[in-house]
Amino acid sequence: MIERTFEATLYTPLFYSSSEGRAIRTQPTLSATALMHAIGYRYFDMEKRYAEFGEQATSPDYSHLADAPFFVSDMRPIAVETDERTFRSTDYRSERNFTTNDSDLAGQITGDKSVPSILEDSGAAYQTIRNYIGIAPGSTFEFTIWSEQNIPERPFFRMGIKQTGEFRARRCQQDTIVLNKYLLSEVYEVDDTTLTRLMEESESFRRGNDPRLQHFVGVDPQFVSEHLVPEVV
Repeated sequence: MIERTFEATLYTPLFYSSSEGRAIRTQPTLSATALMHAIGYRYFDMEKRYAEFGEQATSPDYSHLADAPFFVSDMRPIAVETDERTFRSTDYRSERNFTTNDSDLAGQITGDKSVPSILEDSGAAYQTIRNYIGIAPGSTFEFTIWSEQNIPERPFFRMGIKQTGEFRARRCQQDTIVLNKYLLSEVYEVDDTTLTRLMEESESFRRGNDPRLQHFVGVDPQFVSEHLVPEVV
C-alpha cells in the first residue's frame, strides 16, 4: 500500500457546503467524502455525481465510496481564509451570482448591512436569496492518501459547488492526520471497537453540528497504516 501526504493550494474560490441554511458556509476542514470524489474523478475513473436530485439531494448516499481502491484523510487546514470572498445566488434557477473582495459589499451580502439596491430593485424574490461564504485562493491544506495505484507527484483536482475550487498539490512531510468519522462509521461500517481504539490513538476528537463534520485529529500514523487502512481499502 502506497502512503503519500500532500500540501494542496487553492487557486480559485471554493464554495463547499459544510453546513446549509439561509447561509451556506464552508468550514476550514474539508471533508474526506468530498476529497474522495475529487481524487476519484481525476485519477480513479469514478462515476461522476455532480448533481443530486430529490431525496438524494437532502440525504446523500456515499455507499459507492466503500468500493473505491483508495482511502483519504480529511483536508487539514494549514493556512485558510474563510471570510474574504462571498457570493450570492438569487435563485437556484438562475445564474445571477457575483464574487467580491470588497468588505463593505460582503457585509451587505452576509446581512450585516442593508441589501444592495441593485438587488432590491431587481424583482428577484428576496426570501430565495442564499448566502455562500467560501474559501479564498491561496489557502493551503494537508491530506494523506493510501492506495495500491500511485497518483502523480503534483496532483490537480477540483472540488466544491459547481467544481469551482481548483487545487494543485505537492508532496510534503506528514504533520497531522485528520480522519472523518462519518466516512469510517457510515460508509466503511468500521465497528465501534475499532472506532473506540481510534479515539484512544488520536490527540483529540472534534465534534460538529453535522455527522459529516466530526473528526479524529492527530491520529497515530502507525495505527492507521497497520489497523485501519487494511480494513477499508
